[in-house]
Amino acid sequence: MNGNVQQKSLSRGFLTNLTIERLLEVLLLVLAGSLAIVLHARLRIPMNIPGHHGIEFMTIILAARLSSKLKWASSISAIGIGIFILFPILGFKDPMSGFNYMLPCFALDIVYNLTRNSKYAKLLLAIGAGLGYMMVPLSRLFFSLSTGYVFPSFIKHGFITPVVSFFIFGLLGGLLGAGIYKLIRNVLNKL
Repeated sequence: MNGNVQQKSLSRGFLTNLTIERLLEVLLLVLAGSLAIVLHARLRIPMNIPGHHGIEFMTIILAARLSSKLKWASSISAIGIGIFILFPILGFKDPMSGFNYMLPCFALDIVYNLTRNSKYAKLLLAIGAGLGYMMVPLSRLFFSLSTGYVFPSFIKHGFITPVVSFFIFGLLGGLLGAGIYKLIRNVLNKL
């Protein structure tokens, strides 16, 4: 120790295979969130039931969450949702859409981090997917009560039906996402 600053080697601080792997993983998570919100916006299924897009939305988000080793993977997917929801071509009219559809991702990460060592982790994650997707109408309800703005789904279906149906469709999407992940993992393990 003579007081001189050590020089760092550029080759050691440059991108390594692990860093490239992580960057690719982050990119795929952002793309998963983007795909989830684009399908939500463009897939038109006239069921007239609030929350029916929770099946494909939570399937994609949960499958991406389970495929990643990153602690906050679903929150990274939320970045893709937040970016793509800004495109006016998708047709979202709700001023809180970005926030509302990012909430399930944050909730899923919290449930994942609390239950990842549990024997029933996949089932708890599917329930967490339902609870996370249920946060969309709950945040809308809170927004309605605090601002006076009433969402069309509340006028048409009341307050309870959207909350319950968002939970059910989110749960179904979570079960499907966990099942798809497990199926793909089993197939890959046999190869």
